[in-house]
Amino acid sequence: MAVMMSIESYEGRPANVEEAKEQVVFANRILSNEGVMDAFGHVSVRHPFDPNRFLQSRALAPDVVTKEDILEIDLDGTVITQTNLKPYGERVIHSAIFKARPEVNAIFHGHPHAVIPFSCTGVPIRPIAHFAALFYEGIPLYDDYDEDTAMLIMSPEQGEKVAHALGSARALLMRGHGCIVVGEHIPALVWGSIRLRDNASIQLQAIALGEPKYLSYEEGRGETRIQLSQAVLGRAWAYWLARAKKAMPDF
Repeated sequence: MAVMMSIESYEGRPANVEEAKEQVVFANRILSNEGVMDAFGHVSVRHPFDPNRFLQSRALAPDVVTKEDILEIDLDGTVITQTNLKPYGERVIHSAIFKARPEVNAIFHGHPHAVIPFSCTGVPIRPIAHFAALFYEGIPLYDDYDEDTAMLIMSPEQGEKVAHALGSARALLMRGHGCIVVGEHIPALVWGSIRLRDNASIQLQAIALGEPKYLSYEEGRGETRIQLSQAVLGRAWAYWLARAKKAMPDF
């Protein structure tokens, strides 16, 4: 697989469909290698030419996703690609959020263990580490599961409820389940997904030691502008991508 072009080439969306597929593959591999995803979880990117469609892997463990596994799906959750490959049941999360948030171009859903205690205790995740500043406006909680779905989001109606709970936020906790992170593009999404997990872990440690001092609103806003810059994201992206390629011989 060819190495993706540098971060400087990104302007919110990939330049073409092939690059969009690469982005989905790279995000899956990176988040798996960094321990944010295990056998479950999924990533999507909005179609570069049709905002009413997105690209996502078939139902597959993230660390084995390739470009051949990527499906094209519309905002009703219907698979457009002519294939017998099975999509993720929870693709409706992605379709509903893309429909509700036109400025969002990439979405992650997974189950990093560090965030789950915050989803079921009433203690919010707040930015305590500067690298998690992008969550300075808060992270809402979803707790409106249908009783017969085993706490999974499997219907368009449930997807719409999740999108409504997310609102304008950058992330959403799901009680006893995991989280959702959204981003302007895949590198911003990968940054946010890793940093949310890391901040949750650090916050748990800080709470055990005493009363944490969190980032202020102003500190968070200022840091976010810096951390979503091309210079910072480019350096982080190159680091995470190199680590994934080193750990995965087929990559």
